[in-house]
Amino acid sequence: MKNKDSSDKKGFPITQRSAIIYTLLFTLSIVIINPWGSSRGEIWTQPKCAVLALIVICNLYLLWKNWPTLHIPKSWFTCKLLWEIFLLIGFISTLLSPFPMRSLFGQDQMGDGWLYWLLVAAFTLSNTLVLRRYPQLLPAQLYGFLIGGILLALSTFPQLIDWRIDYTATTGQLLRDNILVSTIFQNHQPIGFYSHRGHAAFVLAAIGVMTVACRQLRWVSLPTTVTIIIPIIIALLLANTRMALVAFIVGILYLSGRKYYRRVIPIILVFILMIGVMTTTRQISGLSGIKQMTSDRIYLWELATRGISKRPLFGWGFNGFGIAYPYIRSLKNTPHVVRLGHLSYDVVRENGNLHTVPLITYKAHNLILDTILSVGILGMLSYTALWGYGIFLLVRSPNRKLLAVAIAYLVFTVTWFECAQFTHIAWWTLSVSVNTSSKPIAE
Repeated sequence: MKNKDSSDKKGFPITQRSAIIYTLLFTLSIVIINPWGSSRGEIWTQPKCAVLALIVICNLYLLWKNWPTLHIPKSWFTCKLLWEIFLLIGFISTLLSPFPMRSLFGQDQMGDGWLYWLLVAAFTLSNTLVLRRYPQLLPAQLYGFLIGGILLALSTFPQLIDWRIDYTATTGQLLRDNILVSTIFQNHQPIGFYSHRGHAAFVLAAIGVMTVACRQLRWVSLPTTVTIIIPIIIALLLANTRMALVAFIVGILYLSGRKYYRRVIPIILVFILMIGVMTTTRQISGLSGIKQMTSDRIYLWELATRGISKRPLFGWGFNGFGIAYPYIRSLKNTPHVVRLGHLSYDVVRENGNLHTVPLITYKAHNLILDTILSVGILGMLSYTALWGYGIFLLVRSPNRKLLAVAIAYLVFTVTWFECAQFTHIAWWTLSVSVNTSSKPIAE
């Protein structure tokens, strides 16, 4: 496989060095960790955000070099306006939040505060222009994701053999019998290069769907597709995350179309069987029926609706569930919260004593509920407009097959959430809606 040319239609050269840099950065956005970090955020989240920032810097540098001759389509200005509206509403939510700093920076592990969304906006908007100017960089970015997906899949296999492997400086060291020093629980494995098996599983599902889409677009050869997809599917099946499997199935069904449904039925049946096995073997004591099937997400959704009713317009600020939880945990009283940590919060009781309460989770585990909790109904409307317009542009572009990755992301977040460790993958797919009919990768 090789690039068809090394310059764009107007004769602006794209050096091999630039392509290598983008491939490396996009690979790192999947696999990079800080082994010496002291928290989940420092180990798994902040390094990936730092790489995303470096990608934005590279994008801006390329755009700056050619700004006088850069043609910007009207659709880009519309996207820019939608991002500005969303960020403005999010900033208002941050100012009105009981804990503005948490909303600004986000929770340590999730990392999706207002500053993160500013970074995602810069990434999406700049990448759209870069790919429009230099479509030859699309394979470089794509190769980065595919290489990262293979490395991630391979990294999970040793963890299936020994759950104490987490690739940190303290790998193998136990805090308790079932908890590593890095705070990874035994039942969270295999995590690969992420802080939870669910995060790793989504990335595997997304890269798997991306690989199939690229094959249908004739961007990668059949042997390359098989080489990538086999370890990813094996790792995904062993990741023990049901919604990632569902997301993968839906993405593949979208790519298959009615013509090829019968060919993928055996694969789908295997995945459905695995989902059934995971559901029946993952029993939580004291739960039954739908609560058992959803791992008691019903309770989280009930709390989320309670929080939305308290602040419907602008929400609680980014990381809304974590901020709102102390105030919606009980219907009887409103606590006096004096500190909101990343894992717990402090309240002052009626007798004046300080009491520390653990946070059960940081997310409502549903994209719609989490978004409304964070930025309110107004923010949700602007966020929906962002997604809707991005999908509209992608459907109209020659790269429409990559919409399957965005669909997989939306399916996954029905019972999961957005996180700075992997959300950029979905927004990358919406940035590739460039109006170019050239095939960036030739077999």
